[in-house]
Amino acid sequence: MTTTLPTEGKKSPKFLECVHEFFNDWKIRTVESHIMTKEQDETFTKGLKLPHLPDMVFAQNLLSITKNNSKISFCPFDALKNVNDHEDLVHVAGAKEWLEARKESAHLHNIVHPYDWTFSPINYRGTLDASISVSPTEEKIDYEKLKVQEKILFYKDVVLYEDELDDNGCSKLSVKIRAMPSGFFCLQRFYLRVDNTLIRVIDTRLYCSTDKPDEILREYSERECSIKELIDKSVPVSAWTDQNEIPSHLTLKMEATEKLTFPSK
Repeated sequence: MTTTLPTEGKKSPKFLECVHEFFNDWKIRTVESHIMTKEQDETFTKGLKLPHLPDMVFAQNLLSITKNNSKISFCPFDALKNVNDHEDLVHVAGAKEWLEARKESAHLHNIVHPYDWTFSPINYRGTLDASISVSPTEEKIDYEKLKVQEKILFYKDVVLYEDELDDNGCSKLSVKIRAMPSGFFCLQRFYLRVDNTLIRVIDTRLYCSTDKPDEILREYSERECSIKELIDKSVPVSAWTDQNEIPSHLTLKMEATEKLTFPSK
């Protein structure tokens, strides 16, 4: 399946594209642009079944990794395809009072049209070309190796979408990548904080080493804790909004590791 980017080709003055090529024909491409236009909003709305989109969608933003014309990509449209469009699985603390106080809120229509208003892209691990084989593996990413200081050849952090949940928290999906002489590491992270209710982090990590130039290890994980659980564990409030620190305090709900094999020439 190829990446679906409905607005591709319609470049604006604020369209920033970066391409980095390095060992064994790997190519990284990133695109950063402005928040979606009205026309892009209409395109997304027609292509998705969600009754509401995040407040800030960067429709043209993209990160792709390519080798021998085979590609894995991360983009907002495909991520939003994985958002539950018919169930509201997160109920805020004091939901009755919260809804009563926000009768005119844009999110109120989830009473009539239930959907995941937190925009959690469950199981979105990137969009793969059909030519890439995927297999479960017991191998793990060597994080000790990643801690070794190396020259950074390329680095980008791309925001795909974000929402303030009607001043009830924060929901954000972003993807970043860094390339070093020894390989590259990519992290797509979804961070969700629903005030007085829960914090959730969904990560997809990719790692490719020069030792195995045709393979990418992909680790997917879902972590979550209620606010009560964080309080009971004495997790400092300052960590709740730190998207780098909070994952280590959350309970692991699901984890899977796969090997992505790209075709050789």
